[in-house]
Amino acid sequence: MKRMVIISLLAMFTVMQVQAQQIKLEYENKIDSLPELMQQYFEMQKVQHSRLTIKGEFNGKRAKIKKVICDKGTFIERELLADYIHFIFVDSIETLDFMAIPYGKDSLRISCFYPSSYNHVIFNDTVRIDDMKILLETFTSGDSPDIPIIAYSSGIPFEGGTWFCGLRDSGIEPRKWYEKYGIDGYVFYTIRLEEDISNNNMPIYIKIAKEGAYATHQQ
Repeated sequence: MKRMVIISLLAMFTVMQVQAQQIKLEYENKIDSLPELMQQYFEMQKVQHSRLTIKGEFNGKRAKIKKVICDKGTFIERELLADYIHFIFVDSIETLDFMAIPYGKDSLRISCFYPSSYNHVIFNDTVRIDDMKILLETFTSGDSPDIPIIAYSSGIPFEGGTWFCGLRDSGIEPRKWYEKYGIDGYVFYTIRLEEDISNNNMPIYIKIAKEGAYATHQQ
């Protein structure tokens, strides 16, 4: 008998207030607004989507994105943007699109797009596909300046199934999912906002932003 999976429909907008940096995150599944035939095609292809809207007073802050992997309670972290890429939030409302699609026999390609800049690909990442995992909102930030923005994870395990909505609503930050619920092998992505400081020793400088985006050689 197949394991039962309990998933509730994602509300049109879900909000997480991050007090430390006073930003607000809202999630939306744009697939729900597509024509019915396209929705059926995405379902057949097992395509997942989540649009993240970030609101705050950014004033030209640089956004750094990190991948965090939980492996039996040990966390492995990796920066996803090179030092010469300066991803700048110039507006008070910024948007990221996350798409996940099967890639090869046992992998999932997760891509992050910046639609405000002509659908610029911010990063592509590949993880091991798992039918018990989905793209999952991360409602609770914790005390770290690295704010979790999206995860690829299973839900809270229970006899015969897994409970995604319970994990969403638990108030537990992703870094504590293993400790609290025994969830393992999940991935989540974080964003850190900091002042933009240029490194004049870098031979290449790439700015990604709604306004003033460009690439240049500094030598």
